[in-house]
Amino acid sequence: MPAGEDASVWQVLLIAAGDALVVILTFLVMFMGVGQLSAEAGLNAVQTALMTSLTVAAPAQAAAMQILGNEAVASAAWAAGVVAVIIVNLRFIVMVASILSRLPETSFWRGLGGVGLISASSFAVILPRLMDDPPPRPILYCGLVGLMCSSSAVIGAVAGHQLAASVPVLVGASLGAMIPIYFATLIAKQRKKRPLMLNAFFGALLVPFAAPFMGSFALLVLPLAVAAISMLVDQRQDKGA
Repeated sequence: MPAGEDASVWQVLLIAAGDALVVILTFLVMFMGVGQLSAEAGLNAVQTALMTSLTVAAPAQAAAMQILGNEAVASAAWAAGVVAVIIVNLRFIVMVASILSRLPETSFWRGLGGVGLISASSFAVILPRLMDDPPPRPILYCGLVGLMCSSSAVIGAVAGHQLAASVPVLVGASLGAMIPIYFATLIAKQRKKRPLMLNAFFGALLVPFAAPFMGSFALLVLPLAVAAISMLVDQRQDKGA
């Protein structure tokens, strides 16, 4: 495979599609459940597509749909949904920083094209590739992976919205149940990376215990705390080496 800037767009596209295939296929199915929840919450197809393209986060969208579908908080539903999306999307700061540090220096707009459509799933695809076997034209590669993953999420969500009336509720619930299985699979693929596996293990172990006391904040606070402790341990090991 040609290296560096000598590779064609088509060659980079094939590499990106091969890496992102599991995410694309899963998103097409998984986000159908999000689309069904969106229809039940009263959103139309355009609103569903827009929300999905701005978040590409099935758990966050499912939580937002519950807020929007709750008549008791209807007056503040959209404000609560926007705040939830902003908080959830803060995690992208760390993801973008991790990817940009491994990309060649470039202009603002090219960098934005490379990481502008990043999601947790495309990040899980891109970062190992950049660390282990950097692809040719890495900025283009990152942009294509993000585009394909986000596009498949939007297509799946709109399809689920349009089919909501004909899809049994049990099927929609089953699609939602794929979310934790899917992310567990993504993490398991990185089994060679010991720090990542340890972080995932302790996060999965601690969040259920803390949830009764911290509520939904456990999902935000504990993973950040585990990551911070992991970074401190790594820094001490590097200094001691």
